[in-house]
Amino acid sequence: MTLDHLAGMTGLNKGYLSRVERGEKTPSIATALKLSQAFAVSVSALFGEAVDETTIHIVRSHDRAAPANQPAEAYFEPLSQAAGGVEAFLLYPSRDFGPDGRVDHGGTEIIFVVSGKIEIQFSDRSVTLGTGDFLQFPGHLAHQLRALDGGSSALVAVTREK
Repeated sequence: MTLDHLAGMTGLNKGYLSRVERGEKTPSIATALKLSQAFAVSVSALFGEAVDETTIHIVRSHDRAAPANQPAEAYFEPLSQAAGGVEAFLLYPSRDFGPDGRVDHGGTEIIFVVSGKIEIQFSDRSVTLGTGDFLQFPGHLAHQLRALDGGSSALVAVTREK
């Protein structure tokens, strides 16, 4: 692509683009966005940022073992094994609070309700979440969780304490 063509696509001055190309000028955010759009790449790719393969953690569905049918008790499917300090799993809670009572842990916990209704009980209150609702809280708050209807499931992620 010529500087003339790029200048026409972005509305930027050809001389300015030449100086950016040679590293004599640092483009503004607005200019970087125009250039990334003209080249159809992300701004980070425009500046040579590449993602190291080890920073992306993928667990394919066929690599996860899921129970064949839903038992009466709560169960969960691990999605990751603390990749990057985060453990994630799909939780299928029972309709009763678990026998362990309230639990607490380090880090932060998030809960996203995939289906149904779920109740999270803290020491001084209960929170009811429905499909699509999200909750985030410090893991050191003692809590327990149960389904309020059949077929409830939630995506739960817990960060490791640093």
